[in-house]
Amino acid sequence: MRKHLIQSPEASNLMKGFDALDPLALASEHPLVAPEGIDANDKAWNHLYGAMVDGLNVSPSNFQLIYPFTTWDWPIVPTGYTSAAQWDFCSSVPQFSATGEYTSAGTAFNDSYGSMLNVVSAATTDPKLKADIEQARNMLQLAANNYDTIYKQSVDAYQTETGGTNTPVYTEWLGTMGGRSWQSQLESAWKNVQAQQAVYNQLLSETTTPGLKDAQDRLDNKDYYTKLQDPTLSTFPAVPGYSISMDATTWLNKVKSGSGGSKGSIGFSNSEAQYDYKQTWAGGSASIKKVFWSVNVGGSWERIDEFASDSSLKVDISFQAWDQISITASRWYNGAFVNAIQNGPFIRGYSPYGDTDTKAVWGPDGIMSVQKVGMLVCYKPKFTITVSNSTFKSFSEKWEVSAGLRIGPFNFSGGGGSSSSGWQSNSATNSFSGESTAETALIMGTNINLINPE
Repeated sequence: MRKHLIQSPEASNLMKGFDALDPLALASEHPLVAPEGIDANDKAWNHLYGAMVDGLNVSPSNFQLIYPFTTWDWPIVPTGYTSAAQWDFCSSVPQFSATGEYTSAGTAFNDSYGSMLNVVSAATTDPKLKADIEQARNMLQLAANNYDTIYKQSVDAYQTETGGTNTPVYTEWLGTMGGRSWQSQLESAWKNVQAQQAVYNQLLSETTTPGLKDAQDRLDNKDYYTKLQDPTLSTFPAVPGYSISMDATTWLNKVKSGSGGSKGSIGFSNSEAQYDYKQTWAGGSASIKKVFWSVNVGGSWERIDEFASDSSLKVDISFQAWDQISITASRWYNGAFVNAIQNGPFIRGYSPYGDTDTKAVWGPDGIMSVQKVGMLVCYKPKFTITVSNSTFKSFSEKWEVSAGLRIGPFNFSGGGGSSSSGWQSNSATNSFSGESTAETALIMGTNINLINPE
């Protein structure tokens, strides 16, 4: 869960989370499925994943294909600030799945890290100090539970209002009419969490667990924070910092001047074998919510069922440019400490990978599972879809009046056959083709780092 953004300056410190106390919050919403168990929609996503591995030479050991359509158009902000859209994306914990859903209201990596630190056992031989620590942790737990309940309710309201589109992102939504009441409740609950966390952290100064107090101090060090720039907020809350290797404006300028990105192309067919998700870092993939093939007709999106079922279908997608942009957590994150405590010690009720009696700290259902360390971006994708004669005839009418086409995470605006967009259909080859008219870049995937794999 994401501990979000409080307007008052005194409440704008670290939104450390307590997702450790509900580790299933990090688990996939849908069970991972083997290729032979997926439907036509999932098969299309599966084929695209395999095509990107083969065509772009990305590694299944760290590549995640993401949805829904996500533009990379984050604004340039002054040094020391980060836009809400950039922070929400860079901080979010990826779904534990080879092809995963991005939600701006998901768990923040700094939250899961803070949660993990709070279940590391604080060693002491002083019985009074031990009792004080347990009491402080219990009070912290109560405050966290209250905050998390309000947070979950706010996310439900956000998803209902936005339909899961991430527009606006959750952080920005909190400053809108629909989100302000939730922000007020979150602010009040968060003040109590902060107060209880301060008591707990003070007691840690008297314990002997190597590196724990230093890790907590770094997490609280505002020198490693950034100020959130959000037009819906009246202040600039301090949040743990994440940096990217290049901003979107600079990258696009380099691409247009011929000095940035690389040309690339991918392709697949409905008749080819399914990609084996067991080869990926996740060992499988959750069933995909988002429809892979859809067309915009009369302002509404419709599934293209004939594309999904046509065994003759082949699709080729090329990019004017694509690239990999790194994402780095600031020094508030102590990766060396995380590695050092792979086997604990943890408080009662927690173990490294969980069992029938304990909750997991690491792994798919653990407090910390994966970290986003990069993203795959592209510009000006172009498509050609070749189908059977019967599919060509049945879809041509919609093609001629279409205002857009979606192929997995790629969203093409324009119109079938219109001179302005350059979209074409060819009855001789039974093909449809077009190119994105958008001048923004697209985020089509992420690179992840598995935290302490078993």
